[in-house]
Amino acid sequence: MIVTLTGTGTSHGIPVIGCECPVCRSNDPHDTRLRCSAYVQAGDTALVIDTGPEFRMQALKYNIKHLDAVLLTHSHADHLNGLDDIRIFSHTASAGKDNRTENVLPLYANGATLRDIKTRFSYIFAQTQQGGGKPLLNLFDADEYSKENPVIVRNRREAAQNANSAQTAPQTEADNPQTEAAQNSELLCFPLPMKHGSLDVIGWNIRERAQDANRPQIAQKSFSYMTDCSAIPDESIKLIQGTEHLVIDGLRETPHPTHFSFLQALECAARIRPKNVWLTHITHNSSHEQINAWLAEHKKQFPELADIPVHAAYDGLKLTI
Repeated sequence: MIVTLTGTGTSHGIPVIGCECPVCRSNDPHDTRLRCSAYVQAGDTALVIDTGPEFRMQALKYNIKHLDAVLLTHSHADHLNGLDDIRIFSHTASAGKDNRTENVLPLYANGATLRDIKTRFSYIFAQTQQGGGKPLLNLFDADEYSKENPVIVRNRREAAQNANSAQTAPQTEADNPQTEAAQNSELLCFPLPMKHGSLDVIGWNIRERAQDANRPQIAQKSFSYMTDCSAIPDESIKLIQGTEHLVIDGLRETPHPTHFSFLQALECAARIRPKNVWLTHITHNSSHEQINAWLAEHKKQFPELADIPVHAAYDGLKLTI
């Protein structure tokens, strides 16, 4: 499994419009940050976490040519407003009248986010136009999934072929855990309830399940993505203990009512004890270099992090799990 962080900036991005601060004028490419998003690949299976306003730019920059699912953390504009641009992967014109399984893109989010999508992107679900001008989506409530019943993302084309060969009715493959995609990888996605101020949001823990001729092999290593959070319940912490890579909200040095500060991110990481820690959703208050220097100094407060690398993430960072 390969994870590419396609954006690591806060809601303004960096550089901030109209700002002349040293970070916004920096020549260091690490200080240029698009809005937060991640692209996850395992074999021929791929998904994206969040579709912010720059999703089109991110897809072009990082060569995203195929998607099997969309996972969302919440419905704030910097995480959702690029949703229409996923239509190139799944749109009404490609599906025709039968809305074949391989043409429908499953989207997973909590109930509040799904309600916002239906309101803000109502044209997607209304019979208002013909042609390929709208994404073709199948919405699933992530609140209905759990440690015992994770979201399972498969290659849409292969899953549809398997369904047809078994003479079953077309369905969204990610919604049927019993259908195995031979000779390919599946992504098991566990929703992680969190708080973003008073708002209920979700992070995601993802692990690969490789398929072979005999039996599926579930990877022991996992990737955890926890942006936009101010509190994480114990149940979510327990689920990701020892995760290989933890990408966690670390907005800035000073406290914020709805985001982790650098220190709060370290405190949470000390509870999780991952193999690697990466801060994301970063503001222009500090440069990439300054953040890493701050982290190196202040992680000394946490013996649990003594042997754990802790760094600021950056756009284009690739993690192999």
